[in-house]
Amino acid sequence: MKANILIIDDEESIRFSFHRFLAAVGYNVVTAGSYFEALSKMDEMEFDLILADIILDDGWGTDILQEVIQRNLKTRVIIMTAYPTEKTVNASFSMHAIDYLIKPLRQGGLLFFVSKALRQMESGEDEGFDPAGKAYPVAGNEYEHINFTKN
Repeated sequence: MKANILIIDDEESIRFSFHRFLAAVGYNVVTAGSYFEALSKMDEMEFDLILADIILDDGWGTDILQEVIQRNLKTRVIIMTAYPTEKTVNASFSMHAIDYLIKPLRQGGLLFFVSKALRQMESGEDEGFDPAGKAYPVAGNEYEHINFTKN
């Protein structure tokens, strides 16, 4: 069964590129350019995975996380941003984001983190996820990590 993936980003070029990369490897991909468009798509179908930009024209990626929680969806969410902060990292993981990726994202990095998230979902590895002490991936640079936690 092909995974259903929703990509939420206000930049059309990112939506186009991510759609092309993920559809080419067999995923069902739907895109939304705004928070409210994403809510509409979430009403229309179920998604296995959502990739949400943290800053949207009409909302936040964390608003999408809140919707997933309120709707009690089994959907998992990866937050993406070009502007990482400790505050958005902590907010994202406190609402059970399964990853926090820093743009720009290269094709290989995107595919790696999407397949990792879907594998974790299938095996139940992400249940009870605790990001404490976790380094957050920078998928644009050969999977390097940055660490926002305090030592």
